[in-house]
Amino acid sequence: MQLVRTVLYAQLFAALAAAQVPVAAMAGEQAGKSTASAAASGDPLARFAVAATALTARPNDGSGYWPDFSNTGYANTPANAGGLGLGAYPGHLTDYAANMSASKPIIVTYPDHSVIAFTRFLAAKVTIYGDDLTFVGCLFEGKSPNDNLVQLYAATSVTFRYSTFKPSAYAMPPGNDGTVSSAHAEPGTPFKQSWQLVTTMDEAVATMDHNDIWGNAGLEMTTGFPDRPSTWTNNYIHDAADTSHNVYHHDGIGPQSEGDGGPMIIDHNTIASLGNTNALALQGDGVYDRITFTNNYVSGYGYALSFGVKNNATNLTVTGNVFSAELKELWGPVYGGLWGGVAQGSIWRNNVYQVRLGDGNTSLAPADNGRYWWPTDDVSHTDDYAD
Repeated sequence: MQLVRTVLYAQLFAALAAAQVPVAAMAGEQAGKSTASAAASGDPLARFAVAATALTARPNDGSGYWPDFSNTGYANTPANAGGLGLGAYPGHLTDYAANMSASKPIIVTYPDHSVIAFTRFLAAKVTIYGDDLTFVGCLFEGKSPNDNLVQLYAATSVTFRYSTFKPSAYAMPPGNDGTVSSAHAEPGTPFKQSWQLVTTMDEAVATMDHNDIWGNAGLEMTTGFPDRPSTWTNNYIHDAADTSHNVYHHDGIGPQSEGDGGPMIIDHNTIASLGNTNALALQGDGVYDRITFTNNYVSGYGYALSFGVKNNATNLTVTGNVFSAELKELWGPVYGGLWGGVAQGSIWRNNVYQVRLGDGNTSLAPADNGRYWWPTDDVSHTDDYAD
């Protein structure tokens, strides 16, 4: 057994060398909780095997490493999701009401602190009232071009776990056969069948976990307050709508156009789509503070990340992310190279490019695979970024 294990690790290190993978990058944050588990096992080499998966895996490749169709959305709800003691997805959903229609709005009111599980909402717009609500294993679908599919009125918080947000006209995103992170060609969901946003209208801070979200143009949700962070973990955000036109600004998380947002925790999500703006769309001129963007798979968009339109962000943590060339990108990885910098308390470490032959982002080549991604330019580097 020891001989077999030694041969396997030798093969792994040979593969890492061939791919020009910086070992320091692969041993960093992007390994997430799995790396911690490997270290706890006492195996000094296991961390490399785990970490390499972040670079070699892609959503919907069968590995399940990144959030994708196999591990997000209502149909993949496990037992005890969120520690709430609920069962796993029972194989069917219960309609919120009879005679729902994608062309008619519905208004939903729940008592504060309610848990709503395995419910289907079909509407032009679902308007929700109630504070500290938790939705588990739910489906929100409809048709709401240039408008909100879900509009929330809550004072402090809202949680969505293992829920799906999608256009009602499609079971799967147009152009995505379930083997890629997002459609590689335009236009995606047509404008007239799309929905634009999920929006929090008051000051509710969202917890978003293991959700499957597509056919839209953004998630306009509160970016946190000093004592209430916005939390995004393990979500699959992909296949923006109407990508052949510029009617929409195509955003993943966001847009937030005012600034003065944070803290936000954005960890281990897939945010991938063709589009014209940002995977993380913090687009205001106020100060974004304590934004943590870690261990994510990002591909496509215009500029992948935006931390504001002035270089005034503070205390950002951007570590362990994979910027994949899978999808066509319009301009570059970081809008304006603006991220605050070390002088303003920010950290940029262990972010790498993933590139394969035939990828949509032709500004990168396979020789860039595993090399470091810096916030200040759009080329790869053999050394990690140091401000």
